[in-house]
Amino acid sequence: MSAPKILVADDSRTIRTQLELILSQEGIEVITASTGIDALEQIFREEPDLAILDINMPEMDGYGVCQELIACGDPWDRLPIVFLTSLDSHALEILGLRMGAYLRKPVVGERVVDVVQSLLHAAIEPH
Repeated sequence: MSAPKILVADDSRTIRTQLELILSQEGIEVITASTGIDALEQIFREEPDLAILDINMPEMDGYGVCQELIACGDPWDRLPIVFLTSLDSHALEILGLRMGAYLRKPVVGERVVDVVQSLLHAAIEPH
């Protein structure tokens, strides 16, 4: 079985680098994007198993990326998404939980790994 592939989209290079280091140490292939438009292009090109999306990004925010994926239908609307944000929004938290997960910044490595592993495991289990 090949290594899982995850997209990390955040306009902060520091956060992208931090998450890439944390996840790659778990044997996960990480691709990155710094804008919402770049995130969508990477998703369609690379077909990751999961996406971590910052809510506040230039060009298109993480919520917009999520809405585009839902509008595209199968299989894109089933991509597990982890929203990553410093915002305190109940509506975004609910959407995040519906799509996968919702994590608050600053990120904690162990929490990110736990959430990602849980979502990847759930995605491969037969329904």
